[in-house]
Amino acid sequence: MNSKLKDSLFIFVVVVFFSITACGNGQTLNNAEALKEYLDRQPANSPDKPIRVTMNANAPMMKNISEAINSAGKYVSLNLSGNALTTIPDYAFYDTSTGKGCTTLTAITIPNSVTSIGYGAFGACTSLASITIPNSVTRIGNNAFASCTGLTSITIPNSVNNIESGTFYKCFGLSSVTLSDGVKSIEDGAFAGCIGLASIVIPSSVTSIGSSAFQECIGLVSITIPNSVIVIKQSTFKGCTSLTSVTIPNSINIIRPDAFRDCTSLTSITIPDSVTIIDTWAFYGCTGLASVTIPNSVTHIGSEVFSHCTSLASVTIKVTGTTTIGEYVFYGCTSLTSVRFEGVIASGNLNSRAFDGDLREKYFAGGIGTYTRASGSDVWRKQ
Repeated sequence: MNSKLKDSLFIFVVVVFFSITACGNGQTLNNAEALKEYLDRQPANSPDKPIRVTMNANAPMMKNISEAINSAGKYVSLNLSGNALTTIPDYAFYDTSTGKGCTTLTAITIPNSVTSIGYGAFGACTSLASITIPNSVTRIGNNAFASCTGLTSITIPNSVNNIESGTFYKCFGLSSVTLSDGVKSIEDGAFAGCIGLASIVIPSSVTSIGSSAFQECIGLVSITIPNSVIVIKQSTFKGCTSLTSVTIPNSINIIRPDAFRDCTSLTSITIPDSVTIIDTWAFYGCTGLASVTIPNSVTHIGSEVFSHCTSLASVTIKVTGTTTIGEYVFYGCTSLTSVRFEGVIASGNLNSRAFDGDLREKYFAGGIGTYTRASGSDVWRKQ
């Protein structure tokens, strides 16, 4: 083999070697300036073919790394493993001045040394499709992944006790969530607006589900609330229009305002004997709800609780004694033709506008029993 051929073959092998190295393991860089220069030299790419980059970085560098990726306009898979990071700082990959995230970040590898992911750390990183949260992480801050619309799945490790407020707010593509037994609370708005979320298993370790935690999760079909939870808070499932099934355990004693408001696919609900308060608008606008039984444990039914439940045809009221029933509880329930009273309610505790028509007057005249009316009529009769 002549020398020219040997030289050509050597150059070919070297080029192939470095090409494979760059594609398989990515480039290792030490600062944001080097990252920007490297990305600028790369051709335009797509989210499914990100540029793999490994960074030697500390926490203060995160913001600059994000800016470098954004300004280059290239899709990047970022590997931070091997660094001695203990935190991903607040708003690390989110620009609070523009409200824009690191939109071309497709994946990130977080080192096992990290214990905290800060407030809004990955907010609006709309191309972020994959992330693994290591077991070293004990805290994920408010809105950490808010508006990460490309995120499809997430697993919360045992080390994380609380899903903080707005953590996954409006993660439209999030369809799979795995919560470990370490999770104790799901805070306000944690999964609100996750329209792709069809189901979620809430572990028995959870003792608190916050207000609006699953509000407008329009893909959510069913939910089981564990026995460890005692209150369904305000707007927790409001606007979950695909929700057909809810299991409310005997541990629940209060259903707060708007808890299931506008859950239009909810066809049935069992209110356990543990419930003492059903607050204002709790089931307002549940247009698919066909029947309901209110147990004698309930001491207060707030205003408009079942208002505009247009498919509600029959109601059984077992409450007695000092139970209060507010105004317009069954207002606009146009299909309601049968109401059964199984207890004695004091006249001062039953609001004059609780029912459409003259049902209140007929009840106080006739007492315990079943009352019916023709559809659309305001005149009730005892059977």
